Amino acid sequence: MDEMNSRPPSAKSWESLAEVFAASRQVSADLLIEWPAQRQLCGEVSGKNILDVGCGTGDKARYFAEHGAHSVIGIDASSGFAQAWQSHAACPKLQLVHGDFEQIASLPPVAAKKFDLIVCFQALMYARDVDVMVATLAQLLAAGGALVFSVPHPFRFAILKNEIEGWGHGFAYQQTGPYRYPSPWKPEVALEHGMPRVSDYLNAISAAGLRVTACEEPGVTEEFRARAPEKAAWMDRYVGILIVRAESGPQQESKNPTG
Repeated sequence: MDEMNSRPPSAKSWESLAEVFAASRQVSADLLIEWPAQRQLCGEVSGKNILDVGCGTGDKARYFAEHGAHSVIGIDASSGFAQAWQSHAACPKLQLVHGDFEQIASLPPVAAKKFDLIVCFQALMYARDVDVMVATLAQLLAAGGALVFSVPHPFRFAILKNEIEGWGHGFAYQQTGPYRYPSPWKPEVALEHGMPRVSDYLNAISAAGLRVTACEEPGVTEEFRARAPEKAAWMDRYVGILIVRAESGPQQESKNPTG
């Protein structure tokens, strides 16, 4: 396997996945399971400056802009979402920008700006170096700000790699280098990225000077099972999602993100 600091070809893969990803989201685990949990961990967004890293279609960034945020900047490396972005042109508080993860702090809309909330939904694993990426995002947080990120549950890939490679779950979980696998939305297109473990994400948060204040692992709901039984069966098989909220600033008595 390649080393973690090699560059996964994620942007190129997403060029061909953008359209099918947007269509698949109409009835999806993202929309019906992950998004409600993400909103809960984000808490109140009124009056906040928000950065959405890996914003994809821009729909979630627009939600924040239309639900009280002072300003929202969405960043994504793939130009495949450009058509979806056109539908957000009438949203005055939202700015969507093409940009590379590794250069995010120097992008003109972001440079010299601090954010009250940074979200990174299903994108952090595409960073060349998770430690560096989390540290960069932490530096962009205002005092008392929060980083909320979601990733595929790391053990999902242990299951997948065991099925493909026959490695065994325990061995597969410990292989953190970039791994190529079929996209769940379009199997003929391969995705490739690093395979951080839960401890790798937690250690990156700690090293960046942030503290975890909430964590969720949302599972299949009865509504989702009824509306999308095949996708529910897929989630039952592959574990699902890990969502983490980490905050900067001094320890506070309340750990309720909505309080």
